Amino acid sequence: MAEDKEESKAPNEDVLLVAHVRALFLNGDSVDLLPFKHAADVRAAINGFIEDWVRTGFLLKENRLYPWHQVKHVEVVSVKALSHAEAQPYLEVWRLDTEAQKEFWKTRKTQQKEDGEKKGEEAKK
Repeated sequence: MAEDKEESKAPNEDVLLVAHVRALFLNGDSVDLLPFKHAADVRAAINGFIEDWVRTGFLLKENRLYPWHQVKHVEVVSVKALSHAEAQPYLEVWRLDTEAQKEFWKTRKTQQKEDGEKKGEEAKK
């Protein structure tokens, strides 16, 4: 029987934790930051996301920029343990949001680099 209890405590490798998180702003607006996913520690994924948002100052979601300095608080609405098949719709949303965010900052970095090169050229003149 002790072996059965140990087996039930072992994490199920086919399960994915998906958290539904919402950011509430000073003006009363809110935005859902769904989904956050991780096999064992969804809290670390959420904390990493928030740290990135704080570091960059802005979040791009659905063609809108959300400034961190306007965030009143971030709340976790729910956490679900889903099979990979059940999580698939969430994963597609995550992929699209992540790609949009990466593209925005990739463009932003390129602009900063170009601005730096122009200043270097002007200094040479």
